[in-house]
Amino acid sequence: MPWVHFLSKNEWIFKNLFFITRMSNLISFKALLLTLWMGALGSVPLIALADTYPSRSIKIVVPFAAGGGGDFVARSFVDKFSEILKQPVVIENKGGGNTVVGTEIVSKAAPDGYTVGLVSTSFSTNPTLMAQMPYRTPEDFTPISLVITYPFGLAAKLGLEANTVQEIIAYAKKNPSRLSIATSGDGSGSHLAALMFQEALGSDVVMVTYRGAGPAINDVAAGHVDLLFTGMSQIKPLADAKRLKIIASSGLNRIQSQPQTKTISEQGIKGFNAVVWWGMLAPPGTPKDIVDKLNSALRLALNQPEVAKRLEVVDGEISPSSPQEFEQMVKMEVIKWKKLLGTHKLKAE
Repeated sequence: MPWVHFLSKNEWIFKNLFFITRMSNLISFKALLLTLWMGALGSVPLIALADTYPSRSIKIVVPFAAGGGGDFVARSFVDKFSEILKQPVVIENKGGGNTVVGTEIVSKAAPDGYTVGLVSTSFSTNPTLMAQMPYRTPEDFTPISLVITYPFGLAAKLGLEANTVQEIIAYAKKNPSRLSIATSGDGSGSHLAALMFQEALGSDVVMVTYRGAGPAINDVAAGHVDLLFTGMSQIKPLADAKRLKIIASSGLNRIQSQPQTKTISEQGIKGFNAVVWWGMLAPPGTPKDIVDKLNSALRLALNQPEVAKRLEVVDGEISPSSPQEFEQMVKMEVIKWKKLLGTHKLKAE
């Protein structure tokens, strides 16, 4: 039997070091190529998504019942929005839970730009009014743009011994706890405006709560309640018929349909700005390129004359913004309402 020399482990490695090194380098190089190739494949969907978006229909979740204020706003611009994006845009009404039900759907949707939501002032008041929230405001969303702001008209019964904001302030001081304001429900836009006005007056007022704007307007016109914040388009016919009087508008700018009516800010309560607003947002993590496309399309849609004409009916002020501006506005609104509503210890039922 011939003599056989078995190599030790170290001897084998030493004798085959050159071969091992070459193979290792070759494997590493192939692995590098494979990694780069797989990475490139992985990035294709993201690039394609941004470049081809939108490639199918887009859904706007409106957290209001069909026929409501938010639904009207969405339907005012949806056709032009669809035309600009060159894809169908459908509205899905998901009312309930003081707008939380529909808004939660948006917070949990895929961040691909095919589900967006329309939110209003309640988006910034709910964190204070609601005991529990299924999402964080605004952290669990990607802002797109502010859409419209909607100032109120401040109306008074004909028999009230005041025709200006300054005269109302004087009346409230002279008659503590006698001035009454009708609202269309706790936490409603008219109620929030009334609370802001009460704070500015520095006097207690009697809040008279109604189920909806209609009964509230009727009781002011009948002389049962002193004041009311509501849509200017709702009270102008009654003012023309001499059934009530218009004192002011609640935004920073005068209402276009009522340019002769000064704002509350102009009449002495500087900076007073009580408006209802609507804005558009997307699920968290929506890519910037998609957000920018939606923002641009929304701006173009809102600038169309036919859209502006539809929104004039409710005296809305079209107010498109950048995503950053809208996010900052929402944050400020949350802080503002938390302070005011917390002072009055208001909670949603």
